[in-house]
Amino acid sequence: MSDVKEYWPCGEESSEGNIRISEDVAASIAAIAMSETEGVAAPAASMGAEISEMLGARRNLARGVKISFDEENQGCSVLCSVILQYGSSVTEVARNLQKNVKNAIESMTGIPVAGVDGQVNGIQLPKK
Repeated sequence: MSDVKEYWPCGEESSEGNIRISEDVAASIAAIAMSETEGVAAPAASMGAEISEMLGARRNLARGVKISFDEENQGCSVLCSVILQYGSSVTEVARNLQKNVKNAIESMTGIPVAGVDGQVNGIQLPKK
């Protein structure tokens, strides 16, 4: 996530005011949905994020997720980077990941999801 947070409109403006949702909230929702997808072993993080966490920085709840808002379409696009469990069908897990992330963001925030791209960064071997 960038240092400057974006806040996206959620729903229509009304006489009572308006609601805006932080990009971090949408990314955290996507990360939770991603982790709950069967076949996903873990989110894949950048090397910089892993080093920061080892040095005591706060753990990023949206690890493995990049999200951007499309002003023109009033929706968001999501990129999920994952490590899969060994033996999982890549295409099946990817389809389920896309469906789970899209449904979670749309149902919790009301923000339409234009697309969910999955990126498989590795395979986790079974522990012996």
